[in-house]
Amino acid sequence: MIHNMNPQGIIYTCNPSHCFMDTIEELAEKIPIVIINNQNEHLNVDAVELDNSKLGRMMAKHLLDLGHRKVAYIAPPLTTRQKQRSKRVEGFLKEFDAVGLKDNVIIKAANESIDMSIPNIDITAIVGLNDMIAFGILDALHEEKYKVPADISVMGCDNTLFAKMHKVSLTTIEHFVVFKGRDACDIILRKIESQKSYRKGDEPTSIYHIEYEPRLIVRGSTGYAPDESNHEKKKK
Repeated sequence: MIHNMNPQGIIYTCNPSHCFMDTIEELAEKIPIVIINNQNEHLNVDAVELDNSKLGRMMAKHLLDLGHRKVAYIAPPLTTRQKQRSKRVEGFLKEFDAVGLKDNVIIKAANESIDMSIPNIDITAIVGLNDMIAFGILDALHEEKYKVPADISVMGCDNTLFAKMHKVSLTTIEHFVVFKGRDACDIILRKIESQKSYRKGDEPTSIYHIEYEPRLIVRGSTGYAPDESNHEKKKK
């Protein structure tokens, strides 16, 4: 369909399925293509990249620095097609594993298991794979009369517009989604201009790979882990 549409450029806003990569690379030789991808593998096309493993490690380090040792991580299905989700979880687990606490992290991914029971573990923080999941966690805790962050800390990722507008402003990770879109457009325009400036076949060959350093945004949903003895009394 893209061949028939004859566009001047294409911005691919998610990781292409592996079975389409050869087709995309062939198409990129004729049409400027930029992929806003998640660094799953090396791509021979222009890309604005994100290291999801690094995001997961940053989230884990923030909670560890606050004294949280038993946490839950809630995610959508961790499917092969959505590798970026698994990378974010893997990065989180690696940071806890580095201090010998990997077994203290509960991972709950939607529709991945018929076992819906939560192990009897006294968690002090819950992480959402993204901000939207974290908002749901905040609402659920509010309904159960838990105080955030006094009883349980909550953290998201993506720094969406609503992260600072919720009842409890959300601690999250900024990885500059708006800037990625801007840079993808800029690369496309540069390639189009290059095609106009040179004779066919004489255009310079260039592949752009841009990556932003993610930033921790600390707001009101995370705090120091509650005192263990007080947490046990509340539970009883």
